[in-house]
Amino acid sequence: MQSTVGDKEKGPMIANPGAEKTASGWRRARPMDVSEAFELADSLALAFRDNPLNRAAIRGSASRRVRSNRCGMRATLAAAGGRATILVPAVQAGAGLGGLIALAPGGWPLPPPPVFAQLEYWFGQGFGTLRRWGKAYHVLAELHPTEPHWYLQLLGVAPEARRRGIGAGLLEAWLEDVDREGGSAYLETDRRENLGFYNRAGFEVVGTEEILGTPIWRMGRPPH
Repeated sequence: MQSTVGDKEKGPMIANPGAEKTASGWRRARPMDVSEAFELADSLALAFRDNPLNRAAIRGSASRRVRSNRCGMRATLAAAGGRATILVPAVQAGAGLGGLIALAPGGWPLPPPPVFAQLEYWFGQGFGTLRRWGKAYHVLAELHPTEPHWYLQLLGVAPEARRRGIGAGLLEAWLEDVDREGGSAYLETDRRENLGFYNRAGFEVVGTEEILGTPIWRMGRPPH
């Protein structure tokens, strides 16, 4: 539903970063290995920590938002396994830098995660946060396109890894598959600064809503 792709933070702290960049490139992507799910959940929890809708839904400190996000991301990844495209940067530490979760036509909405992941999510969020997220998801579901489409559910890059082209590489890799198969694409973002990023990839704003006092831009991309 959300995306966080740009910032002016410093680069990622990894061993021999120059060698990894030469070998794989920040702008390349690969499928997430199942063993990397928790690492990706941690990086996405940080990526969305300060997003406007995240702040509106999860009250309290930044550390509380990260803890709550971690539970939500683990539940999302558990539900998405085997049903969604999950990409991470191609470098060795890719899952720790961020990732992308997207669905093929007919794949939205995801089914509920396994029971254990649901319980972790419920206890990790708390009643008030669950209620606010439920309201947000209900509004967005009512506005979701009914025609077949590819859906970008999440695209996030950890704060320390931004401004490296990682988000652009993840999006480009996914759109290559979308264009190969054909069809339109759809996403939502709560960050105005992301509009230009998605415009360059062929997305246009198709609607703007206010949810929990936060502007949400819905964007569509016609078949290429």
